[in-house]
Amino acid sequence: MLKEISLYNGTVKLKFDDERHRFWDDKGNPLISVTSATGVIDKSAVLMGWVAKMMGFYLLAEKEKGNDKITEELVDKAKKEYRRIKEEAADIGTAIHNWVSQWILGKNPEIPDNESVANGITAFPKFQKEYKVKWLLSERVVYSKKHGYAGILDGVSLNNLSWLSLDDFKSSKGIYDEMRFQVSGYFIAMVEEIEFLLEQKTIKDKRDKELVDAYKKFGGFKQRRILKFGKETGDFEVRQLDETEKDNKAFLSCLSLKRRLKEISTFNGDGF
Repeated sequence: MLKEISLYNGTVKLKFDDERHRFWDDKGNPLISVTSATGVIDKSAVLMGWVAKMMGFYLLAEKEKGNDKITEELVDKAKKEYRRIKEEAADIGTAIHNWVSQWILGKNPEIPDNESVANGITAFPKFQKEYKVKWLLSERVVYSKKHGYAGILDGVSLNNLSWLSLDDFKSSKGIYDEMRFQVSGYFIAMVEEIEFLLEQKTIKDKRDKELVDAYKKFGGFKQRRILKFGKETGDFEVRQLDETEKDNKAFLSCLSLKRRLKEISTFNGDGF
């Protein structure tokens, strides 16, 4: 079922499919997401090695079970093992994000039994205890009218009661270079909407008003930041991002390339 998202003081209505993570504008046109745009960055060199590694682990595990006969069926299953691992990691990341979001919203979510999820969740209170931030929003849909894309921003925080940070949560093993471009995608769209709201006489949404008031008071966002919550270690890592303008341009380049690839794909009859 599609959700309707109201933005820009109620002047923009988006449709969102939570299960497929897809957005449409008020005219029914599909929108490129932030993560889809940065997905054009080539990661094949690393992924090829990882896929081969997962296949090898699967075959070794089968051998330990006593199944050392190489069959076509076994090889076929081994070739698909990376998909299972990838889907499992995505589910863990989603569970961690959901728990953190519920906590920020003032609820008291239970910690799941899954060890990896529990580790990531445990890392968040450690971060909160050390940094003592006040969260102004969590899981906020952002949309750029100017550039025509959408995404879900993990959070905006008030730090030391003196500056604002735009934050992206990760549960991956590391913090990779292309992640900073994702943060820029959220940053560009969020700033665009805030600048629109600053021109309005009345802001309808109470949370938007609190965000805009803080934005005015503290002179905008002081930083973009990635917060990684370790699903293996239970520790957290903070990465403050500099060179915002360069990263913004890099994200928009990804967006432009993704849009052109979709145009070509549509023209060839491959669908959107």
